[in-house]
Parts: sequence; structure tokens; C-alpha cells
Amino acid sequence: MGSSGYRERLKRGFSVFEIIGVIAVITIIMTMLVMSLGGIRPAADSKAAQSEIILIQQGLEAYKSRFGEYPKKVTVGGASPSMEVILFNALMGTLAPNGKLGNFNSVLDRTNLTFATTNFPLVGGTPALADNQLLDPWGVPYQYRYDPDDASWENFSYVLFSAGPNGIYTDVTAAGQINDGGAGNQDNICAE
Repeated sequence: MGSSGYRERLKRGFSVFEIIGVIAVITIIMTMLVMSLGGIRPAADSKAAQSEIILIQQGLEAYKSRFGEYPKKVTVGGASPSMEVILFNALMGTLAPNGKLGNFNSVLDRTNLTFATTNFPLVGGTPALADNQLLDPWGVPYQYRYDPDDASWENFSYVLFSAGPNGIYTDVTAAGQINDGGAGNQDNICAE
């Protein structure tokens, strides 16, 4: 009689409460897992932005070594391109600091970076300004400022930064300093 009661109990299977309990435990474990992984992605993107900024800085130093100064605000063919377009073209070997277009050697390894378009300068082709920008991990152009010809610019170097996860930034000051107190700038990632 004792062994037959045990066999009957095995035939019945799990009760509804046991199944609900197992589902609840699995749900709690999955929720904890998703929440812990949710913090990994933003941290990885921030690290990627810092690494990309270092690559861009290395390109800027190579550019300065070649031309004697960093890419700066210039007029090209009567137009005033954005500083981000100037940065791209300068590092890709299309633009000299005086605004002259040419076929210079690229100082940037583009394999580890993301770009706004697939519009790249043609090597050996007719020099032309490519309408392209370097993008951060959130798809926003890296912000670049350098305007030593402006009398109010007091910075001896350039300013390079990512607008961060929220994509919002307040531009640098007229003196060429990071605007730390600007709305949305709290998550910006700046070159050191």
C-alpha cells in the first residue's frame, strides 16, 4: 500500500501551484539577468567613444605633424563647411589647413570608425570636399572645434567631443573651452 500511493502520486504530475512557482522563479532570474545586461551596453558604448576619440586625436597629431597646425575653420570654394566636415576631409587627406583641396595621404585608419555616409575621397581623383562626418557610437557626429584665427579663441588646441548617449550638447565657449555647465553636456565624452 505504501508503494502504490507513491506510484499514484508520480502519475499525477505537478500541481498548478508548483508550476506557477517554477515560472515565478524563472521570471525573477530572467528579469535580474536583463537588468544587469542593460547596464553593460551604455558602458561599452562610452568606452568605444573614448577609444574612437583617441584614434581621432592620433590622426589630428599626424595632421599637425604634416601641416604644422590642426584642421581649422576655412572657406572651401566659397562655402563654409561645418567643422565636422572639415575634420573628416582633413584626416582623410583631402583638405589642407589653408582650405586647399588635394590628394594628401590619409592620417586616419577608417576601419575602426563609423561614418555618416559612404562618400569618401577618391584616391588620385580630382580633389573634392566629401560631405561626410565621423559618427560616435550613438550615431551623432563627433564635435570638433578649432578656430585660432578668431580673436576670442583662447585655447591653444582643438576641442573634440562626443555628445554622449543623449546626443545633446551646448557648443564650446567663444574662447574655445568646453561648456561644462551647458544643458545636456553632463554625459559628453571629451578628448583629454
